[in-house]
Amino acid sequence: MISVSCAHSKRGPEAELPKYEHVFQKPVAEALVATRLLLEERGYTFEDTEDPNQLVTTWSEPERASTLNTTYTRYLVTGIALSPRQSVVRIFRMTQQTTGNDSEWKKLWWKVYLERAEQQSSPFAKEVDFSIDDAGTKRLSMLRGAQHGTRDMDLEQALTLRLESAPSVELLAGNAAEEKRPAAVRAPEFYLERWQEELPAQGPCTTSVRGLPELLHPGLTLLVGEQLGSNEVPEVVGHVVCQAAQTGLAVVLGLSIPATEQARVDAYLSSPGAPADQDALLEGRFWTRTYQDGRSSRAVMDLIDRMRALRAAGLRVTVVAYDTEVINGSKRDVVLAQVWTKRRAAKPDEVQVVLAGNTHTQLEKGTQWDPAFTPMAHLMKENRSLVVLEMSYAQGTRWGCDLNRDSKLVCGLVGATPAPAVAAPAGLSPYIQMRQTSGGESFQGLLYAGQLTASMPAILGPQAQPATAAPSVPPPRALGGFPRR
Repeated sequence: MISVSCAHSKRGPEAELPKYEHVFQKPVAEALVATRLLLEERGYTFEDTEDPNQLVTTWSEPERASTLNTTYTRYLVTGIALSPRQSVVRIFRMTQQTTGNDSEWKKLWWKVYLERAEQQSSPFAKEVDFSIDDAGTKRLSMLRGAQHGTRDMDLEQALTLRLESAPSVELLAGNAAEEKRPAAVRAPEFYLERWQEELPAQGPCTTSVRGLPELLHPGLTLLVGEQLGSNEVPEVVGHVVCQAAQTGLAVVLGLSIPATEQARVDAYLSSPGAPADQDALLEGRFWTRTYQDGRSSRAVMDLIDRMRALRAAGLRVTVVAYDTEVINGSKRDVVLAQVWTKRRAAKPDEVQVVLAGNTHTQLEKGTQWDPAFTPMAHLMKENRSLVVLEMSYAQGTRWGCDLNRDSKLVCGLVGATPAPAVAAPAGLSPYIQMRQTSGGESFQGLLYAGQLTASMPAILGPQAQPATAAPSVPPPRALGGFPRR
């Protein structure tokens, strides 16, 4: 939800131009609906088109009529369906210039008429019939002129952020109609194998998170906001917990799992983690829901198993399932915050590492869809040892849920594009970077996770990851001499 300028994109050096098309993990119809809303919010109106995969705005109107040279602008949007749930959207900024004659002030009336007619003309209309002996028609055909267009990369980036930076839908009991539950996969290759692996000679913590030692102290509460459904976020949070526990501190990991699953989680943490133990962990309704929103991913299951292994190695680690399925909105976040404030009162020296969707970890009130929403982090601001980190990552994919244009819930592979404030290049080692805040900030620092890849629901077992590189797309067809950007 970032405000991005829609000014004309200037052509930069070839090294700065995109090397491949960005592919949305959305049906082309849904991507075009989002594009239309984006342009409507910027004040543009649309003409009817015969092609459902094209959008055309009306020509911009000059502030006043004149005989001076006038440049008109409009947007052409072309959608390309690559598969039922993959699409490419190209946005062209089209310009057309009419030539004026400052010496003909006395003929302003016909100049205004022609400019108005030109403004309302459509580049997709039939060609002018020169056989018609009509002076007005011939003058209009002369003024149609050449139309030029360039890819508006700023608007395309704004569209990408709109489609791929929004929080994932979190599903609670009662807010989604259940369909037939899928059968669980229990082939031998399904099961995690950490239970039969020997502890590394260097200890259980093999990856350090730069910047974490400066934050660690007894009583620290670390809230980590994430985009749900990736492999990398649970992995880096596991590094944080391991590194903190290795210093001798008692650490609790909070996961956005319903409290009704706590007994199964506790039983698993005390088990060897063998296949039968994994089956028992996944018996709860949370793991077998029809709609899997990323909180019950394979990566989260692996994170719980990693905490079991850390306990087996002698580290003081536990896991708390702190979510609820019976309350929505701000009331839900009140319950979530109370879990941690009450636990802090009972265990003042324990380090709390709480993983949550980044809507719940905002320090300030309000969201785009509910200005009165009060998030969990805001309710915990009185805790002087509270540190809120937002996940920093590189563009990739994740598993998530969203509502399609028919308001039907759809869960699957979605794109993950970071907003500029949290964007980072791929390939760096994990680190924490604190920010200089002056109040009114949503978070206090960044926890780098790398390029995101989708983690499938745990009940599906290990799945081959989709390619991160975008598939090739045919170049745009020639449209009025458009240069490709």
